[in-house]
Amino acid sequence: MKATKIYTLIALLLIFGNLSTQAQVTEPVEILPSPTLIVYHIDQWSDGQIILNAVESGVGLYAVIIDEEGNIIDYELWHSYTNTCYFLTESKFFRMSDGGLCFYYVKGPEHPTVYKVSISEDFELTTFEFPEAFPFPEGTSIDDWWNFAWLPNDDGSTFVSGVYIEGNHSVQMMVRYNEVGEITHQWSEITSRATTSLLPPERGASGCRLVMEDPDAKDVNSECVFFDDSLNVVDIKHSIYNQTVSIYRPHYEYFGIHPETDKVYLISDVSFPPFNGNPEIKADVYMSQFNPDFTQTKYKLGPYTLDEYDQMALCEAIDFQGENIYMCGYMNTDWGGYDPDSDNFYVAMLDGNLNIVGEIYYHNEERMVVPYSILVLESGDCLVSTAGKDRKSGEMQHAIFKLSHAIFDGIEEAHDAGFALAIAYPNPGRDVLNIRTALQNAHVEIYDMSGKQIYNQEITSNITIINTSYWSHGTYMWTVVVDGKVVESGKWIKE
Repeated sequence: MKATKIYTLIALLLIFGNLSTQAQVTEPVEILPSPTLIVYHIDQWSDGQIILNAVESGVGLYAVIIDEEGNIIDYELWHSYTNTCYFLTESKFFRMSDGGLCFYYVKGPEHPTVYKVSISEDFELTTFEFPEAFPFPEGTSIDDWWNFAWLPNDDGSTFVSGVYIEGNHSVQMMVRYNEVGEITHQWSEITSRATTSLLPPERGASGCRLVMEDPDAKDVNSECVFFDDSLNVVDIKHSIYNQTVSIYRPHYEYFGIHPETDKVYLISDVSFPPFNGNPEIKADVYMSQFNPDFTQTKYKLGPYTLDEYDQMALCEAIDFQGENIYMCGYMNTDWGGYDPDSDNFYVAMLDGNLNIVGEIYYHNEERMVVPYSILVLESGDCLVSTAGKDRKSGEMQHAIFKLSHAIFDGIEEAHDAGFALAIAYPNPGRDVLNIRTALQNAHVEIYDMSGKQIYNQEITSNITIINTSYWSHGTYMWTVVVDGKVVESGKWIKE
């Protein structure tokens, strides 16, 4: 009997070792690797070409065009760090009615001045300074500015929103600039805490939508305010997170609107107190779906457990192809114990009802990797821009990861590309072990270090929640089995 246990344990360790070695040797395809260039925004430029908004350490901010293999085709410096401004925040790319792209930025230090950078089809950058500064009250400190957002209109006008702190509260402001940069309309509201998520109106309407804190909510929640072209409030949707149990309001939000269905998708971070037998979640990636009137229809939680809030992976972490939605999340889950800096990422492919079709998880034992933006190509492959740092030396290594569509469909394809299809968290943990996977026809097995199986359960949902309160402290081996074959495994530590 002892010999059987020993051989079982050896087999499990070999399985775990092989998978771990495979993950270390076979890495995802990286394009545009650089120790100094971080890509914050990524978008389609033309067939086979991608445009980036990137920052190079110590130099400045660039617009860069690359091909799908990461070769640089052209680039332009649009802000140099020699031009000290003390405050600068920029937008994502917007598609203009003439087919070109644009983006916006605000810089200081004396007054928040708005700029628009237009990019022609032959990649000429033209910067326009709005003659009227954003109308924060005179004397408002630059330290009290935050959360600017922009929304261009087809007539050349632009909605711009921003927040400033005044005493013990915040003031949410929004203005409409005409095509020559003059303020034509203005709106503001006092709130205890404000964010700026400025969205276009639903299809067929005009004006804009602003998601901000809901002062009338019984719990901490958000509202969507609907404006017409003159910034008159025409409707308010209160407590938009109506499906969530005891939600604490998201700290950072990124919304994407499906180009075909007009449904709104959100990725953010949230926190939960203990509920339904689950432990407290300090911070979790939260993926949600809304109808155009901002009625919440469904939500999902990502594998993100961290003791502090972080805005990573919320810049442009949603993209679409056909009916599918792709969401990229920052994942701070220890991959095997005693790793204090397990910065990783995952990508989920979901259907139009927010059901997970496939989900992959990436961990690099030598490098911390934090995602910023995702872009789905016409081929179904996707690009994920990341910042990275060597865990031991601290040397920076940033890159864009190119993910083949095939890795969402097959186990071998995912493994060959250096991705896992199941993770265990929190790790180390105490009373609950979560096994997260999108694999079908699978079950999870748990073994103690003597090789004895102590748990076996069929996987019927994206997250299998295992009560470990009665387990002894120590190290355990978990495996996910599909059709009689172990496809993922790892160590889990109970503190």
